[in-house]
Amino acid sequence: MFRFVRTVRAARLRAAIEAERKFYSSQRSPVEIRAYQLQAFNGLWSNISQHVPRYAEAARNGKLPRHFSSWEEFRGAIPISDRAFVRKHLSELSDTRQRADFVRTTGGSTSEPLQLPSWRSELAYSNADAWLARSWFGIDPGDKLFLIWGHSHLLGKGVLGKVNAFRRRIKDALLGYHRWSAYDLGEMAMRHAGEALLRFRPAWVMGYSVALDQLTQVNVDLAKKFADLKLKMAIATAESFPRSNSAERIARTLGCNVAMEYGAVETGAVAHQRRDGRFQVFWRHWFIEGAPSRDIEGTFELFLTSLYPRKFPLLRYRVGDLISDDPNSEQFDQTFSRVIGRCNDYIALNDGVKIHSEAFTHAVKECAGIDRFQVVQNSSGKIYFRYTGPPRDSAVEGEIQRRLSIVHPELRGVRFECVNSLGQTISGKSRTIVRES
Repeated sequence: MFRFVRTVRAARLRAAIEAERKFYSSQRSPVEIRAYQLQAFNGLWSNISQHVPRYAEAARNGKLPRHFSSWEEFRGAIPISDRAFVRKHLSELSDTRQRADFVRTTGGSTSEPLQLPSWRSELAYSNADAWLARSWFGIDPGDKLFLIWGHSHLLGKGVLGKVNAFRRRIKDALLGYHRWSAYDLGEMAMRHAGEALLRFRPAWVMGYSVALDQLTQVNVDLAKKFADLKLKMAIATAESFPRSNSAERIARTLGCNVAMEYGAVETGAVAHQRRDGRFQVFWRHWFIEGAPSRDIEGTFELFLTSLYPRKFPLLRYRVGDLISDDPNSEQFDQTFSRVIGRCNDYIALNDGVKIHSEAFTHAVKECAGIDRFQVVQNSSGKIYFRYTGPPRDSAVEGEIQRRLSIVHPELRGVRFECVNSLGQTISGKSRTIVRES
Protein backbone atom coordinates (compact mmCIF):
# COMPACT_ATOMS: atom_id res chain seq x y z
CA MET A 1 0.00 0.00 0.00
CA PHE A 2 2.79 2.44 0.96
CA ARG A 3 4.55 1.90 -2.36
CA PHE A 4 1.28 2.44 -4.26
CA VAL A 5 0.57 5.78 -2.51
CA ARG A 6 4.12 6.92 -3.15
CA THR A 7 3.87 5.96 -6.83
CA VAL A 8 0.61 7.87 -7.34
CA ARG A 9 1.93 10.97 -5.56
CA ALA A 10 5.18 10.86 -7.52
CA ALA A 11 3.32 10.68 -10.85
CA ARG A 12 1.21 13.72 -9.94
CA LEU A 13 4.25 15.73 -8.88
CA ARG A 14 6.20 14.78 -12.01
CA ALA A 15 3.42 16.32 -14.09
CA ALA A 16 3.62 19.53 -12.03
CA ILE A 17 7.42 19.59 -12.38
CA GLU A 18 7.19 19.22 -16.14
CA ALA A 19 4.65 22.05 -16.37
CA GLU A 20 6.98 24.33 -14.40
CA ARG A 21 9.99 23.28 -16.45
CA LYS A 22 8.12 24.07 -19.67
CA PHE A 23 7.09 27.50 -18.37
CA TYR A 24 10.62 28.49 -17.34
CA SER A 25 12.20 27.07 -20.53
CA SER A 26 10.95 30.04 -22.58
CA GLN A 27 13.61 32.75 -22.49
CA ARG A 28 12.42 36.14 -21.21
CA SER A 29 14.39 39.31 -20.61
CA PRO A 30 14.22 41.05 -17.19
CA VAL A 31 11.78 43.58 -18.69
CA GLU A 32 9.56 40.83 -20.11
CA ILE A 33 9.57 38.99 -16.78
CA ARG A 34 8.39 42.09 -14.92
CA ALA A 35 5.66 42.65 -17.52
CA TYR A 36 4.47 39.07 -17.04
CA GLN A 37 4.51 39.51 -13.26
CA LEU A 38 2.52 42.75 -13.42
CA GLN A 39 -0.11 41.11 -15.59
CA ALA A 40 -0.30 38.17 -13.17
CA PHE A 41 -0.63 40.48 -10.18
CA ASN A 42 -3.36 42.59 -11.80
CA GLY A 43 -5.29 39.37 -12.42
CA LEU A 44 -5.13 38.66 -8.69
CA TRP A 45 -5.71 42.29 -7.73
CA SER A 46 -9.20 42.27 -9.24
CA ASN A 47 -10.18 39.79 -6.51
CA ILE A 48 -7.98 41.19 -3.74
CA SER A 49 -9.42 44.69 -4.23
CA GLN A 50 -12.93 43.26 -3.84
CA HIS A 51 -12.60 40.49 -1.26
CA VAL A 52 -9.74 41.44 1.07
CA PRO A 53 -11.40 44.01 3.39
CA ARG A 54 -8.50 46.38 3.98
CA TYR A 55 -7.68 46.74 0.27
CA ALA A 56 -11.33 46.62 -0.80
CA GLU A 57 -12.21 49.60 1.38
CA ALA A 58 -9.26 51.60 0.05
CA ALA A 59 -10.23 50.75 -3.54
CA ARG A 60 -13.85 51.83 -2.93
CA ASN A 61 -12.63 55.13 -1.51
CA GLY A 62 -10.38 55.74 -4.50
CA LYS A 63 -7.19 55.43 -2.44
CA LEU A 64 -6.10 52.38 -4.45
CA PRO A 65 -6.54 51.85 -8.22
CA ARG A 66 -8.51 49.01 -9.78
CA HIS A 67 -5.53 48.26 -12.00
CA PHE A 68 -1.80 49.00 -11.73
CA SER A 69 -0.12 50.40 -14.82
CA SER A 70 3.41 49.77 -13.51
CA TRP A 71 5.36 48.38 -10.59
CA GLU A 72 6.32 51.95 -9.74
CA GLU A 73 2.64 52.76 -9.23
CA PHE A 74 2.30 49.61 -7.12
CA ARG A 75 5.20 50.65 -4.87
CA GLY A 76 3.76 54.12 -4.44
CA ALA A 77 0.31 52.85 -3.48
CA ILE A 78 0.92 49.72 -1.37
CA PRO A 79 2.76 50.12 1.95
CA ILE A 80 5.35 47.64 3.12
CA SER A 81 3.97 45.11 5.59
CA ASP A 82 5.85 43.22 8.28
CA ARG A 83 4.88 40.57 10.80
CA ALA A 84 3.70 43.07 13.38
CA PHE A 85 1.42 44.71 10.78
CA VAL A 86 0.13 41.35 9.58
CA ARG A 87 -0.67 40.17 13.09
CA LYS A 88 -2.48 43.41 13.92
CA HIS A 89 -4.66 43.32 10.78
CA LEU A 90 -5.01 39.56 10.26
CA SER A 91 -8.74 39.46 9.50
CA GLU A 92 -8.65 42.62 7.36
CA LEU A 93 -5.92 41.14 5.14
CA SER A 94 -7.59 37.76 4.52
CA ASP A 95 -9.75 36.88 1.52
CA THR A 96 -13.37 36.52 2.63
CA ARG A 97 -14.62 34.35 -0.25
CA GLN A 98 -13.69 30.98 1.22
CA ARG A 99 -12.83 29.64 4.66
CA ALA A 100 -9.26 28.62 5.46
CA ASP A 101 -8.37 24.94 5.12
CA PHE A 102 -5.43 25.13 7.50
CA VAL A 103 -3.19 27.60 9.30
CA ARG A 104 0.50 28.17 8.59
CA THR A 105 2.15 28.52 11.98
CA THR A 106 5.72 29.65 12.44
CA GLY A 107 7.96 30.79 15.24
CA GLY A 108 9.53 32.98 12.61
CA SER A 109 13.00 34.05 11.55
CA THR A 110 12.41 37.30 13.43
CA SER A 111 11.28 35.46 16.59
CA GLU A 112 7.75 36.75 16.02
CA PRO A 113 5.21 33.89 16.09
CA LEU A 114 2.74 34.12 13.21
CA GLN A 115 -0.35 32.20 12.14
CA LEU A 116 -1.68 32.73 8.61
CA PRO A 117 -4.96 31.24 7.32
CA SER A 118 -4.37 29.30 4.10
CA TRP A 119 -6.12 27.33 1.36
CA ARG A 120 -4.95 23.83 0.56
CA SER A 121 -4.77 24.80 -3.11
CA GLU A 122 -1.82 27.09 -2.30
CA LEU A 123 0.43 24.10 -1.67
CA ALA A 124 0.34 23.07 -5.32
CA TYR A 125 2.21 26.24 -6.34
CA SER A 126 5.00 26.03 -3.75
CA ASN A 127 5.34 22.26 -4.19
CA ALA A 128 5.79 22.64 -7.95
CA ASP A 129 8.56 25.19 -7.44
CA ALA A 130 10.37 23.17 -4.76
CA TRP A 131 10.26 19.95 -6.76
CA LEU A 132 11.39 21.69 -9.94
CA ALA A 133 14.54 22.82 -8.09
CA ARG A 134 15.12 19.34 -6.70
CA SER A 135 14.86 17.90 -10.21
CA TRP A 136 17.88 20.03 -11.20
CA PHE A 137 19.91 17.63 -9.07
CA GLY A 138 18.22 14.44 -10.24
CA ILE A 139 15.85 14.05 -7.28
CA ASP A 140 12.57 12.33 -8.16
CA PRO A 141 9.37 12.66 -6.05
CA GLY A 142 9.42 8.90 -5.51
CA ASP A 143 12.92 8.94 -3.94
CA LYS A 144 13.42 8.13 -0.26
CA LEU A 145 14.30 11.09 1.96
CA PHE A 146 16.17 11.33 5.25
CA LEU A 147 14.83 14.48 6.93
CA ILE A 148 16.56 16.20 9.86
CA TRP A 149 13.78 18.46 11.02
CA GLY A 150 11.81 19.87 13.92
CA HIS A 151 9.14 17.59 15.35
CA SER A 152 6.49 20.10 16.45
CA HIS A 153 3.84 17.38 16.05
CA LEU A 154 5.38 15.66 19.07
CA LEU A 155 4.76 18.71 21.27
CA GLY A 156 0.97 18.47 21.12
CA LYS A 157 -1.21 17.98 24.16
CA GLY A 158 -3.52 15.13 25.16
CA VAL A 159 -5.31 12.79 22.77
CA LEU A 160 -5.18 15.26 19.87
CA GLY A 161 -1.42 15.56 20.25
CA LYS A 162 -1.02 11.78 20.10
CA VAL A 163 -3.32 11.57 17.09
CA ASN A 164 -1.33 14.25 15.23
CA ALA A 165 1.95 12.50 16.01
CA PHE A 166 0.53 9.18 14.76
CA ARG A 167 -0.77 10.82 11.57
CA ARG A 168 2.65 12.36 10.94
CA ARG A 169 4.38 8.97 11.29
CA ILE A 170 1.92 7.34 8.88
CA LYS A 171 2.25 10.17 6.39
CA ASP A 172 6.05 9.98 6.50
CA ALA A 173 5.91 6.21 5.92
CA LEU A 174 3.62 6.73 2.93
CA LEU A 175 5.96 9.35 1.48
CA GLY A 176 9.10 7.29 2.03
CA TYR A 177 10.53 9.73 4.59
CA HIS A 178 12.61 8.98 7.68
CA ARG A 179 12.30 11.96 10.03
CA TRP A 180 15.04 12.57 12.60
CA SER A 181 14.66 15.25 15.26
CA ALA A 182 16.82 18.33 14.76
CA TYR A 183 16.07 19.65 18.25
CA ASP A 184 18.93 17.73 19.88
CA LEU A 185 22.22 18.61 18.17
CA GLY A 186 24.36 16.87 20.76
CA GLU A 187 27.17 14.56 19.68
CA MET A 188 25.39 11.37 20.71
CA ALA A 189 22.13 12.34 18.99
CA MET A 190 23.93 13.29 15.78
CA ARG A 191 25.95 10.06 15.89
CA HIS A 192 22.71 8.10 16.09
CA ALA A 193 21.34 10.21 13.24
CA GLY A 194 24.32 9.28 11.05
CA GLU A 195 23.83 5.59 11.82
CA ALA A 196 20.09 5.86 11.08
CA LEU A 197 20.87 7.55 7.75
CA LEU A 198 23.12 4.64 6.76
CA ARG A 199 20.45 2.08 7.71
CA PHE A 200 17.66 3.90 5.87
CA ARG A 201 19.69 4.33 2.65
CA PRO A 202 17.84 7.38 1.27
CA ALA A 203 18.34 8.95 -2.15
CA TRP A 204 18.66 12.45 -0.67
CA VAL A 205 18.92 14.35 2.61
CA MET A 206 17.26 17.56 3.75
CA GLY A 207 17.56 19.46 7.01
CA TYR A 208 18.15 22.66 8.90
CA SER A 209 21.49 24.11 7.83
CA VAL A 210 22.96 24.02 11.35
CA ALA A 211 21.73 20.44 11.84
CA LEU A 212 23.43 19.26 8.63
CA ASP A 213 26.60 21.05 9.71
CA GLN A 214 26.55 19.35 13.10
CA LEU A 215 25.68 15.95 11.60
CA THR A 216 28.73 15.99 9.37
CA GLN A 217 31.03 17.34 12.09
CA VAL A 218 30.19 14.41 14.33
CA ASN A 219 30.21 11.75 11.60
CA VAL A 220 33.20 12.78 9.50
CA ASP A 221 34.70 9.29 10.03
CA LEU A 222 31.69 7.77 8.23
CA ALA A 223 32.40 9.68 5.00
CA LYS A 224 33.29 6.53 3.03
CA LYS A 225 30.08 4.77 4.12
CA PHE A 226 28.03 7.86 3.24
CA ALA A 227 29.72 7.96 -0.18
CA ASP A 228 28.65 4.36 -0.78
CA LEU A 229 25.01 5.51 -0.52
CA LYS A 230 25.54 7.61 -3.67
CA LEU A 231 23.25 10.34 -2.36
CA LYS A 232 21.87 12.65 -5.02
CA MET A 233 21.73 15.75 -2.91
CA ALA A 234 21.74 17.40 0.51
CA ILE A 235 19.39 20.38 0.74
CA ALA A 236 19.85 22.87 3.56
CA THR A 237 17.04 25.19 4.56
CA ALA A 238 15.48 27.40 7.25
CA GLU A 239 18.71 29.24 8.14
CA SER A 240 22.19 30.26 7.01
CA PHE A 241 25.17 27.96 7.45
CA PRO A 242 27.06 28.59 10.70
CA ARG A 243 30.50 28.57 9.03
CA SER A 244 31.92 29.75 5.73
CA ASN A 245 33.06 26.21 4.90
CA SER A 246 29.94 24.38 6.12
CA ALA A 247 28.61 23.56 2.65
CA GLU A 248 32.02 22.31 1.53
CA ARG A 249 32.37 20.02 4.55
CA ILE A 250 28.81 18.68 4.23
CA ALA A 251 29.43 17.87 0.57
CA ARG A 252 32.76 16.19 1.34
CA THR A 253 31.38 14.11 4.23
CA LEU A 254 28.12 13.02 2.59
CA GLY A 255 29.68 12.65 -0.84
CA CYS A 256 27.07 14.66 -2.72
CA ASN A 257 26.11 18.14 -3.91
CA VAL A 258 24.82 20.65 -1.37
CA ALA A 259 22.38 23.46 -2.13
CA MET A 260 20.13 25.74 -0.13
CA GLU A 261 16.38 26.26 -0.46
CA TYR A 262 15.23 29.78 0.41
CA GLY A 263 11.76 30.56 1.71
CA ALA A 264 9.69 30.64 4.88
CA VAL A 265 6.77 28.81 6.44
CA GLU A 266 4.42 31.62 5.43
CA THR A 267 5.70 31.66 1.83
CA GLY A 268 6.91 28.21 0.86
CA ALA A 269 9.84 28.06 -1.56
CA VAL A 270 10.78 31.47 -2.99
CA ALA A 271 14.19 30.68 -4.50
CA HIS A 272 16.68 27.83 -4.69
CA GLN A 273 20.39 27.46 -5.30
CA ARG A 274 21.32 26.08 -8.69
CA ARG A 275 24.32 23.92 -9.54
CA ASP A 276 26.36 27.07 -10.20
CA GLY A 277 25.64 28.30 -6.65
CA ARG A 278 23.37 31.23 -7.56
CA PHE A 279 19.83 31.44 -6.18
CA GLN A 280 17.09 31.23 -8.80
CA VAL A 281 13.89 33.10 -7.90
CA PHE A 282 10.60 31.34 -8.68
CA TRP A 283 9.42 34.49 -10.39
CA ARG A 284 6.27 32.93 -11.80
CA HIS A 285 4.85 32.97 -8.28
CA TRP A 286 6.86 35.69 -6.49
CA PHE A 287 7.66 39.32 -7.29
CA ILE A 288 10.61 40.47 -5.23
CA GLU A 289 11.86 43.98 -4.60
CA GLY A 290 14.20 45.47 -2.07
CA ALA A 291 15.57 48.50 -0.27
CA PRO A 292 19.30 49.14 0.18
CA SER A 293 20.43 48.06 3.62
CA ARG A 294 21.48 50.87 5.92
CA ASP A 295 23.83 48.54 7.79
CA ILE A 296 25.54 46.27 5.23
CA GLU A 297 26.73 48.02 2.11
CA GLY A 298 25.85 46.31 -1.16
CA THR A 299 22.92 44.31 0.26
CA PHE A 300 19.17 44.75 -0.06
CA GLU A 301 16.29 44.11 2.31
CA LEU A 302 13.80 41.77 0.69
CA PHE A 303 10.05 42.42 0.16
CA LEU A 304 7.82 39.72 -1.35
CA THR A 305 4.54 39.90 -3.27
CA SER A 306 2.70 36.66 -4.03
CA LEU A 307 1.55 36.07 -7.62
CA TYR A 308 -0.83 33.16 -7.06
CA PRO A 309 -4.20 32.88 -5.28
CA ARG A 310 -3.85 32.88 -1.49
CA LYS A 311 -6.28 33.11 1.38
CA PHE A 312 -3.82 35.61 2.85
CA PRO A 313 -2.11 37.39 -0.07
CA LEU A 314 1.31 38.80 0.76
CA LEU A 315 1.89 42.31 -0.63
CA ARG A 316 5.28 43.95 -0.19
CA TYR A 317 5.89 41.63 2.76
CA ARG A 318 9.11 42.26 4.69
CA VAL A 319 10.44 38.76 5.16
CA GLY A 320 13.37 39.95 7.31
CA ASP A 321 16.32 38.88 5.15
CA LEU A 322 18.94 40.66 3.08
CA ILE A 323 20.14 39.49 -0.35
CA SER A 324 23.31 40.31 -2.25
CA ASP A 325 21.91 41.61 -5.57
CA ASP A 326 19.67 44.62 -6.31
CA PRO A 327 16.20 43.24 -7.22
CA ASN A 328 15.09 46.70 -8.38
CA SER A 329 17.76 46.93 -11.08
CA GLU A 330 16.56 46.84 -14.69
CA GLN A 331 19.20 44.16 -15.29
CA PHE A 332 18.03 41.95 -12.41
CA ASP A 333 17.73 38.48 -13.97
CA GLN A 334 15.83 36.86 -11.08
CA THR A 335 18.99 35.38 -9.58
CA PHE A 336 21.17 36.47 -6.67
CA SER A 337 24.37 35.16 -5.17
CA ARG A 338 23.73 35.16 -1.45
CA VAL A 339 21.13 35.33 1.31
CA ILE A 340 22.19 37.16 4.45
CA GLY A 341 19.69 35.81 6.94
CA ARG A 342 19.62 34.26 10.35
CA CYS A 343 21.75 31.36 11.40
CA ASN A 344 19.88 29.41 14.04
CA ASP A 345 22.03 28.73 17.05
CA TYR A 346 21.68 26.30 19.92
CA ILE A 347 21.54 26.17 23.69
CA ALA A 348 24.05 23.93 25.49
CA LEU A 349 22.58 22.13 28.51
CA ASN A 350 24.42 20.91 31.61
CA ASP A 351 24.63 17.32 30.31
CA GLY A 352 26.28 18.50 27.08
CA VAL A 353 23.17 18.19 24.93
CA LYS A 354 22.78 20.96 22.34
CA ILE A 355 19.20 22.12 21.73
CA HIS A 356 18.51 23.71 18.34
CA SER A 357 16.69 27.04 18.51
CA GLU A 358 13.81 25.62 16.46
CA ALA A 359 12.80 23.68 19.56
CA PHE A 360 11.90 27.04 21.09
CA THR A 361 10.16 28.46 18.00
CA HIS A 362 8.08 25.29 17.70
CA ALA A 363 7.20 25.37 21.38
CA VAL A 364 5.87 28.92 21.11
CA LYS A 365 4.37 29.14 17.63
CA GLU A 366 0.85 28.04 18.62
CA CYS A 367 0.75 29.92 21.93
CA ALA A 368 -1.18 33.19 22.00
CA GLY A 369 0.14 36.22 23.81
CA ILE A 370 3.76 36.09 22.60
CA ASP A 371 4.60 38.94 20.21
CA ARG A 372 8.36 38.40 19.97
CA PHE A 373 10.76 36.25 21.94
CA GLN A 374 14.40 35.57 22.64
CA VAL A 375 16.17 32.77 24.49
CA VAL A 376 19.05 34.00 26.64
CA GLN A 377 21.66 31.81 28.34
CA ASN A 378 23.94 33.48 30.88
CA SER A 379 27.49 32.53 31.82
CA SER A 380 26.31 30.14 34.54
CA GLY A 381 24.09 28.25 32.11
CA LYS A 382 20.71 29.54 33.29
CA ILE A 383 18.18 29.92 30.46
CA TYR A 384 15.71 32.80 30.19
CA PHE A 385 12.77 33.02 27.80
CA ARG A 386 12.29 36.74 27.20
CA TYR A 387 9.26 37.93 25.31
CA THR A 388 7.20 40.98 24.48
CA GLY A 389 3.43 40.98 24.57
CA PRO A 390 0.53 41.40 27.00
CA PRO A 391 1.09 41.07 30.76
CA ARG A 392 2.46 37.71 31.89
CA ASP A 393 0.06 34.80 31.56
CA SER A 394 0.93 31.75 33.68
CA ALA A 395 -1.16 29.46 31.46
CA VAL A 396 0.74 30.47 28.32
CA GLU A 397 4.10 30.20 30.07
CA GLY A 398 3.09 26.82 31.49
CA GLU A 399 2.19 25.49 28.05
CA ILE A 400 5.51 26.62 26.57
CA GLN A 401 7.30 25.03 29.52
CA ARG A 402 5.36 21.78 29.01
CA ARG A 403 6.31 21.66 25.32
CA LEU A 404 9.97 22.38 26.05
CA SER A 405 10.12 19.65 28.71
CA ILE A 406 9.15 17.12 26.01
CA VAL A 407 12.23 18.15 24.06
CA HIS A 408 14.45 17.80 27.14
CA PRO A 409 13.54 17.58 30.87
CA GLU A 410 16.10 20.25 31.81
CA LEU A 411 14.16 22.83 29.78
CA ARG A 412 11.40 22.69 32.37
CA GLY A 413 13.62 25.03 34.39
CA VAL A 414 13.52 27.83 31.81
CA ARG A 415 12.71 31.18 33.44
CA PHE A 416 10.28 33.61 31.81
CA GLU A 417 10.66 37.37 31.54
CA CYS A 418 8.18 39.72 29.88
CA VAL A 419 10.12 42.76 28.58
CA ASN A 420 9.37 45.96 26.66
CA SER A 421 11.72 45.28 23.74
CA LEU A 422 14.35 42.90 22.36
CA GLY A 423 17.69 43.76 20.78
CA GLN A 424 18.03 43.41 17.00
CA THR A 425 20.80 42.33 14.64
CA ILE A 426 22.12 44.42 11.74
CA SER A 427 19.55 42.83 9.43
CA GLY A 428 16.73 44.05 11.66
CA LYS A 429 16.01 40.74 13.37
CA SER A 430 15.89 39.72 16.97
CA ARG A 431 18.37 36.92 17.49
CA THR A 432 16.62 33.80 18.72
CA ILE A 433 19.55 32.69 20.86
CA VAL A 434 21.70 35.08 22.89
CA ARG A 435 24.62 34.12 25.12
CA GLU A 436 25.49 36.60 27.85
CA SER A 437 29.02 36.60 29.27
